[in-house]
Amino acid sequence: MERKRLEHGEPEQMRQWLKPLAGTPVAMEATFGWPWIADLLEDLGLEPHLAHPPAVRVLAKHEAKADRCDSDRLGRFYVQGILPESYLAPPEVRQLRERLRYRMALVAVRTGIKNRVHATLHRLGILHPFSDLFGEKGRDFLQDAALPEASRAVLTGWLNLLDQVSGEVERVEEWMHSHLQADPLVQLLETIPGIGPVLAHVIQAEIGQIERFPDYRHLTSYAGLAPLSNDSADRHGRRHCSPACNHTLRWAFIEAAGGAVRSRHSEGTHLRRLYQRLSRHQQLKNTAKVAVARELAKLVYIIWKKKRPYLADPPARPGQDRAAQLQEPSSTSLRSDQPRHPMVRRSQKAAARPIRN
Repeated sequence: MERKRLEHGEPEQMRQWLKPLAGTPVAMEATFGWPWIADLLEDLGLEPHLAHPPAVRVLAKHEAKADRCDSDRLGRFYVQGILPESYLAPPEVRQLRERLRYRMALVAVRTGIKNRVHATLHRLGILHPFSDLFGEKGRDFLQDAALPEASRAVLTGWLNLLDQVSGEVERVEEWMHSHLQADPLVQLLETIPGIGPVLAHVIQAEIGQIERFPDYRHLTSYAGLAPLSNDSADRHGRRHCSPACNHTLRWAFIEAAGGAVRSRHSEGTHLRRLYQRLSRHQQLKNTAKVAVARELAKLVYIIWKKKRPYLADPPARPGQDRAAQLQEPSSTSLRSDQPRHPMVRRSQKAAARPIRN
């Protein structure tokens, strides 16, 4: 067995050493900088296999940690057939993700700049009656506001930077509208309430292949929308979503959930009812939005698998009573002590409490 240390700064040396190994499987961790190495391996005829770092860390919990040990461990895991592999997206999918994530980052920067402008006015006690401070009338108000010299300079700088970022967002969106073709799958996803062209392309690029998810539960877990229990003995903790997920995909579903809740179209009626039922208290509004996002992820999985558009009023199944299908959710058969949604669960004591008429 020949062992050699290959440096990232010497790609030609890597190419010369790897070229005679065409057809050899290569196990590598999905750490920062893996895409160009995976492309290099595929160009040379090797078979890259991407390992999931957290899962590898669990398997090697009690083993030594060093570069040589890590490389030997990955090879051993692959030979033993226990290498926890991640999805190795093809180059075209990674390039599409690059542009879509760039737009998402720009929008986050633009939101931060707007928040700083609002903070500048609040520090000076200046209030305004505009619903959109950055519209035409709001910008006129900002230009004419009487501010101290330092605050005026800061506000002007923020507004100039806001215009530059907004212009870059518009250029990215123009590229998307002119270069992203009308994909049949994207058109199917756009039929779901709250999902527009941009979010549909983001969801398609981040998921890549729906076949790698056995069911919709795996997709919701991958998107960070599956509630995790936090129970210990008789203590029932509050459920939460794991931060170990695809954050871009979770952002897309949360944005779509907000659009579905605000929409007044009849297609999103059951999503609005779910949100209203779970957000009875102010503290549960975020939980309710995550629940709606989870339902959207489930719809995406079903529509993607079946290749059928979303129907707000699906046809009755054979043998099903049409009147029973169209009945209002208020006449549900669930008891008051039964959990209605996985994001909201009652304690066992409340569930065991007898129902009094």
